Amino acid sequence: MVKAVGRKDAEIDCQKGEEAQNITAQRDSQNLYSIHLTNQWPWEKIALYQEAINAAMQTYAKRFPDDVCLDTIAKEIAGGQAQLWLILKNETQFSAFVITKIEITHTGKKRVVILDLAGEGGLKLVKLIDQIEKWARIIHADEMLTMGRFGWSKMLGQHGHAINLIHYRKVLTP
Repeated sequence: MVKAVGRKDAEIDCQKGEEAQNITAQRDSQNLYSIHLTNQWPWEKIALYQEAINAAMQTYAKRFPDDVCLDTIAKEIAGGQAQLWLILKNETQFSAFVITKIEITHTGKKRVVILDLAGEGGLKLVKLIDQIEKWARIIHADEMLTMGRFGWSKMLGQHGHAINLIHYRKVLTP
């Protein structure tokens, strides 16, 4: 059994991670990508990206309709149970979003879970996960767990992540 950490804990932990919130970490041939933890942002700043965030989340939900509920994601972010990270291209253009959660395992380990990474940029954005790892270390997490498709395994492996278990699905039809 795993316990999700609530708003009070997330606020305390996220404030400790302020120094890891706005770090530029990835450059491709023409663009500079940065990742930003938004829990300390005023609504007006997030609102600048609202249309792009909503479009990316809706595309993501359409792709995985049985696994992604936008209403639940919004409630968890607003309630502090999940953290919204924005990946910006060239400091101002929305590229993608990441959703994380802080969990405490039944053995007491603190875990940062990357639940979602979606938008524009794909695999070249994996390097930015290093910044989430830096934040996880600042908040004294013991481990990170990344939920993702199999195609991410090679890139994640290059950043020290290993497959822990595989989740199989079989659709039962009449």
